[in-house]
Amino acid sequence: MFNITLALTAGILIGWNFHTFFLALNAPKIIKNDINISQTTASIKVLSQIPSSTEKHKKPMQTSFYSLLKNNLFSDAMALYQDASHERVLLYRKTLDTYFKKRSLTHQEESIREMLEYIEIEAENKTTKHLLIELYKKRKEYKEAIQLISELIDSTPHDDNEKLHKHLIDTSRLYIDALKASKSFQQLEAFLTTQIEYGVKVVFFIFNLAEHHVFMHAYTPAIKLLKEIEFDEEYGERAKDLLNKIDKKDTLNSEYPHKLSLTKEGSHFTIKVTIDHTPLTLLLDTGATLTMVNEEKLSSLTLINDNITLKTAGGDVPAQLQMAEKLTVGDIELENFKVTTSSFKQEKADGLLGMNFFEKFKFKIDQEDGMLYLSEK
Repeated sequence: MFNITLALTAGILIGWNFHTFFLALNAPKIIKNDINISQTTASIKVLSQIPSSTEKHKKPMQTSFYSLLKNNLFSDAMALYQDASHERVLLYRKTLDTYFKKRSLTHQEESIREMLEYIEIEAENKTTKHLLIELYKKRKEYKEAIQLISELIDSTPHDDNEKLHKHLIDTSRLYIDALKASKSFQQLEAFLTTQIEYGVKVVFFIFNLAEHHVFMHAYTPAIKLLKEIEFDEEYGERAKDLLNKIDKKDTLNSEYPHKLSLTKEGSHFTIKVTIDHTPLTLLLDTGATLTMVNEEKLSSLTLINDNITLKTAGGDVPAQLQMAEKLTVGDIELENFKVTTSSFKQEKADGLLGMNFFEKFKFKIDQEDGMLYLSEK
């Protein structure tokens, strides 16, 4: 009997130990109030495996910020950035510097958008602004680059602005050249006027605006601007030279009432004319005795002689002498004008405007401005 009791007791103890072990592994969810020493011990072991708050926020936060950038979730990364501690923000800034440099090489538009978003948060971050300026210049978005440079100038102590001022001038030159090349003259004038009002490196912008006025033959406002800077140490001599050119142009304007615009084609100039209602582009050729036009362009003129020979640089050319009712060049009209027609062909011209036109006028060609000045003899 004693042996049986001992065996039952041992079985109960073994069974209870197994029961406790499995409870520790899978704590029951339904029973909430049955707590014993074994369960408490098991709970302490499980809790000891949970990282502390310091460990919890150390690596996972870094990983999440980097992974957000990697997965193109920039706005989410910025939300995390704004909530981060000062120490972690410093780490994030270094990460963003590298991120922006790499991303701007392959994803320019997205890079610009993201850098602008970041600058809204960190308005004083000059590193990002300089990187954005270079990206704008690379994309030839000079106006945006100049705006950012101006912001940097405004936020930088005056004594430290020399490099930024040079940066402003260099970028403005690129923008001015681009506007001239695209003939965006209204934009050019508006930009130069705005920069003069801004008040940084004013003399540079005054001189360029004066040059623009001269190019547009607006001499009165040009003279007014140049008078403001004619004694400037850097631009004074250039201003005086331009004033002298204006004086010469004023003389031309008074002596030659007809001003005709020319187009430069290689080493030659062309001019737009109309012969008996047919628009033509003719090369200026004061060495040609008669005006000559491609015979395919004019077919209804009055024939004078169908068997003449023209001497050209390429040899003798058979031609026909014809009479046009009217030749129109700008505000000049000539009636009963003699024209030769031949198989003359040139890519950017329909013929030559010869001396039988020029001999009727006193003329001067301004090659610098591409203008033909004429006055009747």
